[in-house]
Order: sequence, then structure tokens, then C-alpha cells
Amino acid sequence: MGPRAAAAIKEHHYVDDYLDSFRTVQEAIQVVNDVKLVHSKGGFEIRNFLSNEDEVLKRTGEIEPDSSKDFALVRAEAIESVLGIKWIPAEDVFTYTFAMRDDLQHILHKNHTPTKREVLKVIMSLFDPLGFASFFLVHGKVLMQDIWASGIDWDEQISEHLCIRWQQWIAHFPQLDTLRIPRCYFSSPFPKNFDRLEVHVLVDASDSAYACVAYYRLETENGVQVSLICAKTKVAPLKVLSIPRLELKAAVLGVRILESIQGYHTYQISRRFLWSDSSTVLAWIRSEHRRYNKFVAVRIGEILTVTDVKEWKWVPSGMNSADLATKWKKGPNFSSTSSWFSGPSFLHQSEEFWPQQTLSTTTCEELRPSLSHVTTSPLIDASRFSQWSRLHRSMGFVFRFIENLRRKRRGADLQLGVLHQDELQKAEVILWKIAQAEAFPEEIAILSETQGSPNTRHRRVAKSSPIYKNWPFLDQHGVLRLRGRVGAATFAPAEAKFPAILPRQHPITFLITDWYHRRFRHANRETITNEMRQRFEIAKLRSLVAKVARDCMMCRIKQALPCPPVMAPLPAARLQAFVRPFTFVGVDYFGPILVRVGRSNVKRWVALFTCLTVRAVHLEVVYSLSTESCVMAVRRFISRRGSPAEFHSDNATCFQGASKELQKEIEKRNNGLAATFTTTKTRWSFIPPSAPHMGGAWERLVRSVKVAIGTIADAPRKPDDEVLETVLLEAEALINARPLTYIPLESGDEEALTPNHFLLGTSNGDKLLPTEPVESPVVLRSCWRLAQTITQRFWERWVKEYLPVITRRSKWFEEVRDISVGDLVLIVGGTAKDQWTRGRVEGVIPGRDGRVRQAFVRTASGILRRPAVKLAVLDVLEKGEPDAEVLKEPEATRIHGRGDVTSPPCNSSTVA
Repeated sequence: MGPRAAAAIKEHHYVDDYLDSFRTVQEAIQVVNDVKLVHSKGGFEIRNFLSNEDEVLKRTGEIEPDSSKDFALVRAEAIESVLGIKWIPAEDVFTYTFAMRDDLQHILHKNHTPTKREVLKVIMSLFDPLGFASFFLVHGKVLMQDIWASGIDWDEQISEHLCIRWQQWIAHFPQLDTLRIPRCYFSSPFPKNFDRLEVHVLVDASDSAYACVAYYRLETENGVQVSLICAKTKVAPLKVLSIPRLELKAAVLGVRILESIQGYHTYQISRRFLWSDSSTVLAWIRSEHRRYNKFVAVRIGEILTVTDVKEWKWVPSGMNSADLATKWKKGPNFSSTSSWFSGPSFLHQSEEFWPQQTLSTTTCEELRPSLSHVTTSPLIDASRFSQWSRLHRSMGFVFRFIENLRRKRRGADLQLGVLHQDELQKAEVILWKIAQAEAFPEEIAILSETQGSPNTRHRRVAKSSPIYKNWPFLDQHGVLRLRGRVGAATFAPAEAKFPAILPRQHPITFLITDWYHRRFRHANRETITNEMRQRFEIAKLRSLVAKVARDCMMCRIKQALPCPPVMAPLPAARLQAFVRPFTFVGVDYFGPILVRVGRSNVKRWVALFTCLTVRAVHLEVVYSLSTESCVMAVRRFISRRGSPAEFHSDNATCFQGASKELQKEIEKRNNGLAATFTTTKTRWSFIPPSAPHMGGAWERLVRSVKVAIGTIADAPRKPDDEVLETVLLEAEALINARPLTYIPLESGDEEALTPNHFLLGTSNGDKLLPTEPVESPVVLRSCWRLAQTITQRFWERWVKEYLPVITRRSKWFEEVRDISVGDLVLIVGGTAKDQWTRGRVEGVIPGRDGRVRQAFVRTASGILRRPAVKLAVLDVLEKGEPDAEVLKEPEATRIHGRGDVTSPPCNSSTVA
């Protein structure tokens, strides 16, 4: 298989059809046989070949040798369809077979008045993809547009005057059936050299349609050959457009046709020409298209993207072949000698006889309006200043400098030293005038003719002006002021009766508002608004005052508040069902409590241990806040309740010491020494500093215990250690007997689930284990299994009754922006708000849900770890400031109490 056959398979197959053209019969036979061979090897049989040469059909096996005579008779009258186009192979021409449609004959009868549906049916039955007959078909489309515009229904007959046009159009259908278009661009002898192949595209437009038609032109030894390539027509839109605009749309259509011709042909084109009879369009193409309005500029831009200015030529309307499609003169000419099929006459001549005309490169039509406004640069750039006082004084010195130049010229003494009051007043007026001149130049130009008193008649500004309703006027200093209705007020100052008008969006106005904001100590906004209205008229003043307050850094700092993230999901320690009580423990101290020892009063503290799962408590008396006392209290707890898997607490010094003791136990075990602290794997985790809400699991129970032992403080004499221990144990029993849920869910007689059910088997310990019937005989024969079954039921009730109670979030429902590295923050503390510590976020610690719940903040005293609820972000970062890498911390361990959030571990110790 040669490269020609491979190219034929890749580029000349349309679905299951193969369409190709060759210069010689031998080349056609060779390529067709190769293509058939390739298809057959793939299991595809390509057949039913058609050709204008019988030799090709014989050599490719489409004609049997003994039936060639009969085949020739049939072939002479055959009309085949090639991709929807009718082709007569014997003559090798394209044609139309409209007359063969029997279902359309009654519509074309001269005495029949068609409906809108029938007209459209006839028009759409004419398939003309290459536009050979578009010069005739476009007039049917124009007629259909007029029928549509008349507003008749689909099955309603068209009006009389439209019917006359219909009859005039269909009268040429018999000529359409006789139309023959050669398939080959160039007749034999076939040219051997295509080095001088040219493409000529002619465009034209009228008020009803616009069109383009393209031709090949080739100079050979036998003369010049011109061949029709394709054409394209479109109906003018119903919205009325000027003829130059329609001519421009025709030019765009011609450019697109030219681009398609080059894309679908393999011929190398030496030169391209585009012809138009519109001098205006050619002037637009030759000029700077950005000077014109958007309609023209966009289309000229598309034209110049594909073509060059030198490729556009002018042609008279009488020589323009596209003119046949846009105008219905004496009816269409279907003769092969028509300029539509043979091309304009000048293309058959040498280039020196082509139309020539010197065209202007500019036109006033469709020019974009341009407004020019001459302004002078202000004396000072107000946008460079952050405070009104600095801008005011700077302008005062500028004014003094100018006055000193004038004094020096007159020989007078120069003004030196501090600014005088009159200089500051003049500087203020100048700044007002600068703002007004930049915002209201047209209004000032109109009012300058009647500058003076507000009582004089004056010209009104345009209604489109934003200050039209203010009845503005210029005072004797040239300041734009409001003409109010209180001019007769005797005791009111002039500025209150005729306030100066200032633009709301100008930097000078913003600085003046900021000065009032600072002057009244960042106070109530209505006070600032009231003070400013006595001197200035500013649109939407209240919103401007609010914006100044929002941009004020001091107000930002004063109003900054923490934005807690969404309440975190419950930690795993709160949800560990079917485990031994006090497997996950939270510990905290409260006190001191004064007890009587001999004749003196000494302090005692209470260590509260709570099971994070069943919410049971264990109380131990602690004799000091030292690490030793904490370790002994923990050992007493472990001796009575067993070793927990995890301890959770705040960052108290005694807890930190106890954690280190756990770490020493790890080292002892690693060195093979005996461990005396605990015998199971235990881990100690700490919540972030200043985050008591993360220890809500034990903080809430501390309060409950304090209420339970509150009578001790009211006793007439201080208790001794024995009384204190007795009271604490009774308070422990009381707290552990509290119900975890409101009511039992199974039956009204069943008691509510309490922590004592998991510790004692009943709510208060005064009953034996429940003896409800058990189905399994194996369980009945074993007390231990009976106890296990009862405990299992408690846990099932815990899952069904208690978990739904703690699953709901009680606060912090809104999503907020996470704290990020680089944020400036205030650390919320117990001091006054103006004494909160400031710092910058160095790293963040996200929780398991991905939200940032802790951060490391660099302050003047070092790096602190704080929860997100204690950090108030200050929105003062510069745009584009890079963020540091988020600190990577171990997986978060979450402590969740009533209204608490998650807490990642800090110092953890493990004993194996």
C-alpha cells in the first residue's frame, strides 16, 4: 500500500463513504484497489464504486466484462447522490432534481396559494451545501422572512402580494433542473502547474440579503481559466441595519469562506483577492479600526486577523458577481455563461485591466465619539496622605511657598515660622476646590458663568448630574455649595446655611471624615454625622462614616473579637462504649478548703477524677499543690479504680510533674527496672493553655461537686480531715447517682441510667443486681455471666439513651475563616481589652475535621500555644503576604464536655 492510499483512508473517508478525485485513470485504479485491499484485510468490504470513467469501474471489479453494453445504457441516464449532492457520472456534473419530487408538484401549481408551512417545505427541500444556486435560493429565503414578519399562522395562506412574489420565484424552477455545474474546477487538458493559482472572493450586500462568492483563477499556456468554488448567502436581519454595516457583514462572511477554502483544499494558493463595491467598508479596513464603534471595530478586527489590507480591492457593482444574489433584477440567469458561474469578466483578462480606484483611508461614518477634558495637575496628591492634619498643613506650606515667591518678586518680606490661621483656612478651601474640580468638572464649568451670591439666578446643571437636586452654586471663593432653604436664618453660620458639596469617593473627603472620627475619639457615628452636616453636604454620609470606622485601625483593635470555629465532633474518649469505667479519665483540682487541724486552719484541695465515657466521678483529698501530692492522689485513684488508658488535664504544674513521673516509668521499663506507678499503658494529654472550655468534661463536674459540698462553707466551725473525707465520699455517691438522661426509654418503671449503674450495678447501691429473666440457660448457671449480661444491657442503654443527648451542638454553628499563618492576632486574656497581648501566628494545628483549633503565636515574651477561641484576628495583613508552612502536630486527642471543643495533645507520656 502506497502513501496515496493511506492518505485516502485517513482524509477522504466520510463515515462509510469514500470520496476522492485523481488526475489520471491509472492513478485512480491503483489507489482504489489499494484501499479495497486494506479494507478487506480488516474485515470491511467497500463496494458500489461510482466514477465518471468506465475503465475505472471495470478495473476495480464494479462492472462485469460481458455486461458492459447494458451497463453503459443505464449509466448514461443515471443520477447518483454523493454526500447529498446530485451527480451525473456520465457527464461528470452536479445537478438538481427538484422536479422529481412528486409531493411538491401540487404546491408549485400556478393556481395554488401556499401556506407558510408549504413555502418553508419547498425552500428546505432544496439542498445546496456549496451554494451553487444560492443566488436564486436566497430570494426564496427573503420571501420566507417577509411571510414570517406578516404574522400569519403556519397553515394560513399567504397574502396576495406575497403570493405574486411566490409565483415569480417558482416560475424559474424548470430552469433550476437544467442547471449543470462541472465537477472539475478546470477543464481538460488538465493543467500541470498550479504555481499561479489565485482565489478571488467577491462580497456584496443589499437591504434584504448579503452574499459572497469565491472563484479559482489560473493562468495557463492555453489562457486564463476561472472556476466557481462555492458561495454563501444570508438574509439580512429583521433589525434594520445600514447598508455599510451589511456590506461589512458580507466582508466578514467572505473572509470566513476564504478560510474554509484554504482549510479544505490541498492546492497551494499563490495570491488572494477580496473584492467589495463598498468604499466605506474598504476605508474601514484601511484605517485604524479602533477609532470606530464596537460593531465595526470587532468585525474589522476579525477581517484583519485572516487577511491583509493589501488583499482588499474595489470592484464596481456592475462587475460584482455577488450582486446577482443580493438583488432581484430581471430574475436569475442559469446559463453557464452567467458571471455567477463563469466569474466576473475582468478575471478573464490580465491584471492590468482589473478595476482600479484610489480609495480614502478614513471615513466619518461609525466613528466612536470621543470626549476630551483638559485638566491641570493638582498642587498636591491627596492619596499619598493618611491623615487630614498632615495634608492640611502640607497644603498650607505649599500655599505659603507660592505666596513667598510673589512676595520675593515684589520685594516684600517673606513669611516664616509656624502657619497662620488665615493660611490654614485658605489651604482648606483650596483642598475643597481640588476635590470638587476632580469630581464635578462639568458642573463647575456651567456654574462659573453665574459665580457669586446664592440668591442670583443661575444656569442649572444637567439632570444627569449627581448634585442636580442640591441646586449647587459657586461662592465668591469658587467653592461649590448647596443652595439650601434656610438662608434667612439670622443666627445660623453661613457654612450651615450653605454647606460645601464634597464628592463621597474622593480621598480628601475620606480624610476629612477620618479627622472628625479621630476628633470625637472614635465615638458614636451619629455624632460625627451631625458635626459634618453642619459644614459639608456629602451623599450617603452615614455609609461613609461607617466605612471610615471600619478602616480605622484603632477601632479594628477595639472591636476585634475571637471567631470560634464550628463546634468540633466528640472525641473518641467520650464515645468508647463497652469498656471499663475510668478507662479514659479527666482530672482537675478545686479548692482550697479550710479544715481544722488542732487549733489552726490548714488548706486542703480536692482532686476530681471523671470518667469521660460514663461521666462518673472519683474524689481524692490532696494536701498540697506539689507534684508529690498529685502523684499520691493518682496512685490512690489507680489502686481503687484501676489504671486508665488516658489522663487528660489542664497545664497545672502538678499535672506536668505527674506526667514526667509517667515518663520516668517508661524509662524504668526500658531499662528492665521495676515500675511502681502503674502497670498498664497510660497516656497523659494536656489541653492548650487558657482553654478551660476544652476541659468542660471536668469543669462542669467541679461545679456540681462544689454545690454538693456547699454546706461545709456554711458550717459554724471548720471540719477536720475526717469530716471532709466523709463529705467528699457522700458527694461522690450523690454525683454518681445523677441521671445521665431525662427519662428511661424502655418503660416507665425502669430507672434512669446513672454512672452508678456502671460502678455498682444500681443507681444508688441499695438494691441487688436486677433479676429480670434471662433467656439463655448458660447465663443462668453462672453469676459472673449474669453480671456481664446486666452490664452489657447498661451499655446498650448508654448507646440508645445517652449518645443522642450529647450528639447535638449547643453553640458555634457558623463557619468562619480559619486562622492562618501570618495573621496578626490579639490573645484574649483576663485583663482589660486594651491590654490584650498582640502577636503573629507562627503555626496552626488543625483538628480531625480539618478546622484550625489551636495556633502558635509569637509575642514579645515568646511563642505561646493558644486555642482559636482566644485569638481575635486583626485584618491588617498586606495583600500577597506569604503564609508560613502549617506546623505538623500529632493526631489530635479530643476532650469534650458540656460545650467544649477538641484538644490536641501536648506532653504525652506512655507506660507499657
